[in-house]
Amino acid sequence: MVPADYKTTGSIVLLPSSETMGKGSNPYLYLTGLGQAMDVLTRRMSAPDVDAQFTRDHPAASYTIAADVTSGSSILVVTVKSRTSADATATMEAIIGAVPRELSAMQDELKVPAYSRISSMPVAAPTTPTVEGKARLQATAAAGAAGFIAVMALTALLDGLLLRRSRRRAAAGVTSARASRSIRDPLHAGAASVDDDVSGEPSHDDRSRVLVPVAAADGGPVIDDGEAAPAAPRRRKHQVSGERG
Repeated sequence: MVPADYKTTGSIVLLPSSETMGKGSNPYLYLTGLGQAMDVLTRRMSAPDVDAQFTRDHPAASYTIAADVTSGSSILVVTVKSRTSADATATMEAIIGAVPRELSAMQDELKVPAYSRISSMPVAAPTTPTVEGKARLQATAAAGAAGFIAVMALTALLDGLLLRRSRRRAAAGVTSARASRSIRDPLHAGAASVDDDVSGEPSHDDRSRVLVPVAAADGGPVIDDGEAAPAAPRRRKHQVSGERG
């Protein structure tokens, strides 16, 4: 659940000194000449020491003080936001009460005489605190976007883990198939060699050998081991004498 912010606004007008207006003059006719004093006051109200006074008593509240640029006059617009309606109202009252004090303090530092001093006055009562829907909508959208990003990141992480596991299994299967093939091939080769010996057929190496018969010097045949066979014994002719007895 996204917490709601309660917002309230108030306005304060700066009034010129009696010396500037003259006796019996209308102060609202001289509001345009207080721009410089208003700039100094807004910076003073946003100073760390003044801000600490409000945050100490109202830690859940935040505020802004700025000139009303739409009016073109010396009107300060105060905006307060807090977690509860009561705290927003209390913070607004504290800020509106601090403006005349800070305005008087900054003139005291310069020893401004009483007849030349600028004063302030609330323009209207602060508005009733209302729930700021825009901030709540933005917070809800931000929370939804963060949740969506987290889900996408988790999904990508799981996909990566599953893909790596699948690749490991595939690599293990290939390794197992290669190991099985390497075991079967020597056994197959040995079985083929035994079959050749039993059948009497020459092995591949024996078949690849070609023996070319070469006649021996004495006319004997050549045997397979390359050595000449002993020559056949010659029949010896016996001379027969002319006399036969």
